[in-house]
Amino acid sequence: MIKTINFNIEQETKNCIGWIKNWFENESGKSNGIAIAISGGKDSTVVAKLCAEAVGAERVFGIPMPNNVQSDIADSLRVCELTGINYSVVNIGGIYDEFLKVSKDLGNTTEALINVPPRIRMTMIYLLSQNMGYRVVGTGNLSERYIGYCTKWGDMSCDFNPVANFTSDEVIAIGDYLGLPYELVHKTPADGLSGKSDEDRIGFSYQILNEYIRTGVCEDSGIKAKIDKMHEYAMHKINPIPAYEIK
Repeated sequence: MIKTINFNIEQETKNCIGWIKNWFENESGKSNGIAIAISGGKDSTVVAKLCAEAVGAERVFGIPMPNNVQSDIADSLRVCELTGINYSVVNIGGIYDEFLKVSKDLGNTTEALINVPPRIRMTMIYLLSQNMGYRVVGTGNLSERYIGYCTKWGDMSCDFNPVANFTSDEVIAIGDYLGLPYELVHKTPADGLSGKSDEDRIGFSYQILNEYIRTGVCEDSGIKAKIDKMHEYAMHKINPIPAYEIK
């Protein structure tokens, strides 16, 4: 059972669906629909369902984008099918491989290369959304954004994001409330490139992070210091782009 703090799952789910519907009808610039990158993880699963409930599955288009071989691609396809949305699989492997070839002399680091696929996916989904007259929905949650565990100009790029202010535990709780399959909603999050889970890479659990975000309390001083350092470093992703103001 996922532990959430002072979180009314039923009310927040209904409010979120209403918010998506209002944004789509009044603030999306007369768009034809919503485009979403489908990874097969909890966030894209929950957001796809929320959007389908808000505007109708026929106006939501999913794009699973494997990078060559994706071991859990069946989960991505299942998300599209169970939410009833139309979809098209676009394999970005060829683009990624070519990118490695042309950038091989630039001294690429492992961390820099991990961010390349999300940026290719961003380009691809915006190509499709513009072709269709759709708007791109984001799927990144508050927990990831708080510590910068997201890609600038990659998965962070979107036209609106209904789960940006929900922690990962709250997203899971919404998924459970919506009746989505347990194995998709509770799936261990991973970047798909490093071979490690998100929690292995960041060095602490999302439960500890989420409790700290919501209460300001972290009993482990070492983990607290690490979270604070990651949050400080992530501010260049969180804050608006600085711009010189004419005097």
